[in-house]
Amino acid sequence: MKPYTQPELRTFVSQEASSLVGAQLQEVLANDRGLALGFWKAGTSWLILDLLPNSPLALVFRERCPFSKSPQQKPLSLFLRSHGRNKILREVSLLEEHGRALLFRLSNQEGECEIEVHLIPKQVNVIVRAGGKQVAWEKPREMTPGPPVGEFPAERAMEDVREGWLQEQRGGKTSRDPEEQWRKKHDRDLEKKRKALQEIEASLAKDEGAGWYARGDAMKSGGEFIDASQSLAWNLNEAYGRAKKSVAKKAGTEERRRLLAAEIAALEKATYASSLAEKAARPGPAPGRDLMAQAEAKGRKLALEKGVTAYIGRSAADNLALLRKARAWDYWLHLRDYPGAHAIVHRQRDQVIADAELRQIALWLARESLGSKAQALGQKLEVVVAECRHVRPIKGDKLGRVNYHHERQFSVEWTR
Repeated sequence: MKPYTQPELRTFVSQEASSLVGAQLQEVLANDRGLALGFWKAGTSWLILDLLPNSPLALVFRERCPFSKSPQQKPLSLFLRSHGRNKILREVSLLEEHGRALLFRLSNQEGECEIEVHLIPKQVNVIVRAGGKQVAWEKPREMTPGPPVGEFPAERAMEDVREGWLQEQRGGKTSRDPEEQWRKKHDRDLEKKRKALQEIEASLAKDEGAGWYARGDAMKSGGEFIDASQSLAWNLNEAYGRAKKSVAKKAGTEERRRLLAAEIAALEKATYASSLAEKAARPGPAPGRDLMAQAEAKGRKLALEKGVTAYIGRSAADNLALLRKARAWDYWLHLRDYPGAHAIVHRQRDQVIADAELRQIALWLARESLGSKAQALGQKLEVVVAECRHVRPIKGDKLGRVNYHHERQFSVEWTR
């Protein structure tokens, strides 16, 4: 498994390790390959430090620990268990000056503990400091800068890194056990929803509406204006207007929190057997699902074999409506150098669409969207394709633009 690049390690800190902040360290496991640290915060999460010299990694797993404990104790694990257990993780930071290095700070009333992790190939180490002492996984040595790096490769999704690492533990083979596959998907879904719930609760805790009401009241008594160049009436209207919008938004957010909490509770109770029973009782899919009709949009569509249908909206609003009604696994196609030229490709969840079909859809998109705009026959067009789950409209943008990631690209030769 390839080690993290510097950008990937930044993503790991912001998306994965930061979710452990506020959790209590309760378990320390070690073997010849590395460490597994068990943290508790509304459930157990495991920080895995895979310390292979050439391919070190840090990963976070929920509920289950995929690391086996060695019967032989390591000096570092004994020291960390003695000085770090029952302490709260207060901060996780990236030590940019050292390159691919992390620092975990833990503390409680009894004292502090630092875990410094070096995930640099051939310079791998973990150093624990507490009570004026330190113990290291390997003998500490002076950190040397790595060779200069030009352009980093495309970032891997954290899910893909975890799955690749697990496959490596199984000898590179993907499990065919349907129950294990269900369990992995169940755990991923549960993790995503818990993270989303944490973000919603953090948003509600800010209570921006109350803050804007308070600011408006303060301005009546000489408080600071939002815009000093405007009148008091304008500033009051702006403050109270923002307060009303925040209150309305908060009501919708609270409803999303309620629904998400119910989904998490259902997932926590779900078992493989109950999922099979539910699937057996579920009615079959309704034939002839028309995305254009569901989105109440206008545009064109192209039907291919095996139930694959591509849709293009007539306007930016139609395209956004199609995107919002698309399913997570549907495809979004975009002509990279031509804003607004994109299509939604409807497919079955596990259906593989051949590259030849994607090129056919891309050429259709080019003809329908560009027409005479193409400069000459034989012009090559760059096409971006991503699952709709990775495409997000830019809030407030009236041109229908989006942000996307986890995309891939291919070229087609434009013809009339």
